[in-house]
Amino acid sequence: MRIIGLMSGTSADGIDACLAQIELRGNRLDARTEHFRTIPYSDELRHRVLGCRTVADVCRLNVELGEAFADAVLQLCDEAGVPLTEVDAIGSHGQTVCHLPDGPVRSTLQLGEPCVIAERTGVTTVADFRMRDVAAGGSGAPLVPVVDHLLLSDEKTDRVALNLGGIANVTVLSAGGTLESVVAFDTGPGNMVIDGVMDLMTQGHRTFDRDGQLAARGTPNNGAIEFLLDHPYFEQPPPKSTGRELFGLRFAQAFTAAKAPGKQGRADVAATATAFTARTVADAIRRWAFDGPCEIIASGGGVHNRTLMTMLREQLPDARIVASDAHGIDPDAKEALAFAVLATLTLNDRPGNVPSATGARRPVILGKIAPGTNHG
Repeated sequence: MRIIGLMSGTSADGIDACLAQIELRGNRLDARTEHFRTIPYSDELRHRVLGCRTVADVCRLNVELGEAFADAVLQLCDEAGVPLTEVDAIGSHGQTVCHLPDGPVRSTLQLGEPCVIAERTGVTTVADFRMRDVAAGGSGAPLVPVVDHLLLSDEKTDRVALNLGGIANVTVLSAGGTLESVVAFDTGPGNMVIDGVMDLMTQGHRTFDRDGQLAARGTPNNGAIEFLLDHPYFEQPPPKSTGRELFGLRFAQAFTAAKAPGKQGRADVAATATAFTARTVADAIRRWAFDGPCEIIASGGGVHNRTLMTMLREQLPDARIVASDAHGIDPDAKEALAFAVLATLTLNDRPGNVPSATGARRPVILGKIAPGTNHG
């Protein structure tokens, strides 16, 4: 099947679109990326997503983001030279605007109306993947573990699939392990705090630390890092997930104005944010995955932050840390590819969640299907 996967993460910086050939044969999955691109959000749309507050905001954004996701499909196919009539389906994660995995009413909300995508493209669209897992008692995240197991598990090597998006998450793949043995969870912030402090320190002129260049010139404040590690999320055992509600703008504001970083310069604050992120990821891997030799396969925008990757290698000296392209998977395309795979599972009546990762009561078929003109 030729499937398009669409993903916009918690950083809300744009849409990742991946055109892939996917073949599912029993427990064997073959996935090959044909074309990938990222379509940035306009500054205005990004600010509206991050500032979404009212029911009217949600209502309008749902349709406008659906249009944006549909446009991403059209641009991707045009660049790839593939007509829409040759695309079997679209798997769209949508844009998370709220994720509340704890409390008396678990809930999660992703915008980007699939009916709009299906109508504009004519292609059957699978979307709103997270809510069925929540309905089954899970937290709705992470959903990539089934894909990690199908693509990256190994009979002889302990592996960790690490995604460094706005939020960092890991899938623990023990050598020779079954899908039921997989452990996966959000470790905490990935790029989110780094991006947030950059945005605040530069008043919006720089929304990320390109290649970790600013952090590389600074000195981390270890006292601040120890202070921040007292956040209760880091002590919570998996399964667990988090998002902007814990580590978004308010956390970044508190970080940049904190008494802990004191009067550090910008480079030192960026270095502290980067070292904090590396430490939370490394601590989680040591505590809940492997405290020793293993292979860590990294993907997501954070792999381009050289300072972050260097700090991770320093924190985890016994691990072999590689980008996912070492295993034939574009690090930038991996999450979009994952939602193409999840759509394939749904259309083949296969569960897409991993209860040991999300806390759901049982495996369930994920998502809602908006039929296109190609349906049936």
